[in-house]
Amino acid sequence: MSRTNNNQSRWEAIESLLGMKLPGLPSDKHLEMWKDTSWVEDYVKQILEKSLPKTSTLKKAANNPSEIFETHHFIIVKMKMADNANPIVKIRTDQVKVDGISGNNPQIIRLPCHIDPRGSRASYKDGILQIKMRKKKIDQTYREISVRYL
Repeated sequence: MSRTNNNQSRWEAIESLLGMKLPGLPSDKHLEMWKDTSWVEDYVKQILEKSLPKTSTLKKAANNPSEIFETHHFIIVKMKMADNANPIVKIRTDQVKVDGISGNNPQIIRLPCHIDPRGSRASYKDGILQIKMRKKKIDQTYREISVRYL
């Protein structure tokens, strides 16, 4: 008995157990089409190209790379700068903005967690700007609040 006939008889046995007609089995021609999976690779490549930033934005980031280090209590950002740079650092709880790097474009660095801006320090030596920021402590204690009955 051929493979197709064997599959067909199994299909019919399942239909009789279920008491209903199931859709037909795919033909050998259709099965051959599914063996070629190169279309999946092309589809994934297209999706990735759409989601990744264009090369122009990558070049801007490469002009002034920054490194972010995270310890238990601190976030440290290091940036290479020109020797004649006069950086101005502004800090929020979630990001750092550095002006005075190149031209009029400030660089904004998103931080991996929230920090306390009040205890932050910046130093500049040998063309490297280092910004050290204390992580914001997360208070995990519950506080009871009153409930207003309406």
